[in-house]
Amino acid sequence: MGLFGGNYDKAGPGVDPNAPKKRGFFLYIDIVWQKLGKFFQIGAVYSLLSLPLLVVLYLLSVFVFAQPIASLQETALEVMQSNGIPEAEYAGQLGTITFMTASMACVFFVTMWGSGPLSAALSFVMREFTRGKYVWIWSDGREKIKENMKQGFIVLALDLLVFILVPTAVIFYTNLARSEPSMNFAATLLAYLLILATLIYTMMHPYMFQLMVTFDSKFSEIFKKSLLLALGHFPINLLLTAISAALIVVPTAIFGVPGSMVVVVIGLTVGIAFLRYPMEFYAARVIEKTFIKPMSKKVHIEYEEDE
Repeated sequence: MGLFGGNYDKAGPGVDPNAPKKRGFFLYIDIVWQKLGKFFQIGAVYSLLSLPLLVVLYLLSVFVFAQPIASLQETALEVMQSNGIPEAEYAGQLGTITFMTASMACVFFVTMWGSGPLSAALSFVMREFTRGKYVWIWSDGREKIKENMKQGFIVLALDLLVFILVPTAVIFYTNLARSEPSMNFAATLLAYLLILATLIYTMMHPYMFQLMVTFDSKFSEIFKKSLLLALGHFPINLLLTAISAALIVVPTAIFGVPGSMVVVVIGLTVGIAFLRYPMEFYAARVIEKTFIKPMSKKVHIEYEEDE
């Protein structure tokens, strides 16, 4: 049927009630294997619908990361000059650095944080995959976008604010530490604290969107619970976040510009769902264990007492 065919409204195979119940890592692998085609589909659609945001992010990235880009260009220029590369090729090489740096920032944003209301739909679909339930990707996803439009845009606004302010502040404190020896310790400490806070904020995102599509709560309550869950399960959250981040960074570190081009192309087409799912899988299971099962037990006990 193609990318936008009727298979979006066709239920998946579900779970055999008599099949042995898988857990943890084995359940994760089983879901990814069974839903492989669906992951490609939702990744492609998610990226396509995120295009307006990606354009905004790209323009912001060029501005926000202007100093790191300039440093990379300066280093590249020295390397090109030492290797005798003709000056006519300089502009193209320096332009490539700008493009790839800004594009990598876009991949990080939509993968690790999200795309506002679209991420609510993505989280809902991934939650249903994790629970082994039927889900109509297009129609159910569209409904979740409508239901969580306001809260999704609140998260997106916070994300954009953090995206602009934190790198700017870290660059400022780093420069201050280098230029003012007396401020070295304080400036460095502030820079690291900002990085740590941003890391925790990143780990909160799967919980924010999972809570958003699971419970009817105020955003302040969602934010508070997400913070507590991110801190309460810090080691696993850190590991899963690091894995997704490494899949973005490592190819670039090893293969340079060609590696970053592969990451950008795959990350901004079909790869977002695969990079996002480890965190969504764990968040959905934590929320079910922490909130849903205790609530179900409480209702069951109250029902038995009423009888």
